[in-house]
Amino acid sequence: MDEQNQVQKVEGNTCPRGEAFAYKEWVDPERMLTSTVYAVINGKETLIPVKTREAISKKLMKKAMEEIQEICVKQPVKMGDVIKTNLAGSGVDLVACKTLR
Repeated sequence: MDEQNQVQKVEGNTCPRGEAFAYKEWVDPERMLTSTVYAVINGKETLIPVKTREAISKKLMKKAMEEIQEICVKQPVKMGDVIKTNLAGSGVDLVACKTLR
């Protein structure tokens, strides 16, 4: 790193993907987000496991969780159905991880 805290060189990687990962991890680390959302399906209250379709910036995690807390699913869902598009302005969808009818 230089004086401005910028990455100058990555060492120790054995492939180009390692270099790209290390740079991204330093500049804007991302993670998959998993959680549950509240659901009322056929009069029965339950929780549906959800995850982001792709990793999102760690900077957006708090905002994403605040949005997830406000979600209430009121219809049956299949695994992979989009529960919320563009979660926290990330451009990434939140999807169901389980089918509930």
